[in-house]
Formats: sequence, structure tokens, C-alpha cells
Amino acid sequence: VLVLVKPDGKLDLPGGRVEGGETHEEALIRETFEETGLSVFIQKPIYEWSFNKTSVRLITGITYLCRHMGGKVGLSQEHSSFYWSQLDYFDHPDLKRWFDI
Repeated sequence: VLVLVKPDGKLDLPGGRVEGGETHEEALIRETFEETGLSVFIQKPIYEWSFNKTSVRLITGITYLCRHMGGKVGLSQEHSSFYWSQLDYFDHPDLKRWFDI
């Protein structure tokens, strides 16, 4: 799993907002390339999530399993560093079910 590190040290995964006229998948491919320089193939959605950013703003998202298709990691200004992590390091009870492992 490619883990991105923000300048404040918070961890992040590639992705971002869907722009007008885009599908979720198109946005993920675009955002991943903009943030990392990597081309990816989306295999499947693995998790839908949401949280209240404020009392009147709900953020929703979908995490997808992707396969690296090309390119080398080159970070945008949104992130200061990155590392590759084994799936075992992600501590979520549904992780193995999401990835069918």
C-alpha cells in the first residue's frame, strides 16, 4: 500500500475530490496521477466511509483497490514523503475481507 505523508506528519492515501462531470473512478485515476505520478488500474471498491467535518458538512468517500500500471512516485506539494507498507500494518478488522485475503 502506498502511504503518503503530509507536511504536518499526518498519513494519507492517494485520492481526492470528484470534479464536475467525473465519475469516482475517473477522479481517483486523475488524483492519483496528480499526487504521485503513478498510473493505476482500479480493481474494485473495498470500503465506503463518511465522517462529519463540521456540524453541517458530511464528507463521504470510497476506498478502491488499485494496481500500479506505470510510473515512479513523484510527489506533489500536498505531501512531503511516502513509503510502501505491507497490508498487515493496517489495523482495521475488515481489511482482509476488503482485499479478499
